Amino acid sequence: MPISSLVLTLDASPQLRALALSEVARDPRITVGPPLEERWLPVVTETASLSEGESLAASLRELPGVSFVDVVRVDFSEEER
Repeated sequence: MPISSLVLTLDASPQLRALALSEVARDPRITVGPPLEERWLPVVTETASLSEGESLAASLRELPGVSFVDVVRVDFSEEER
């Protein structure tokens, strides 16, 4: 079960940031950390496969209100066993 640590860079617009936060909070595969300076949002994703994790990260990059996605770490060690 891949677990990814990501940091989302949010848009400068408060309305777009709120939209992004709302969308991210609705996905049960995502755990949201406290925003940093209202622009950076740490999240942890947990998916059933690496391809699902990659698709989820791609969908986050396309989300209105998200300017960029940094991948901090991907742990898929349980898939190797």
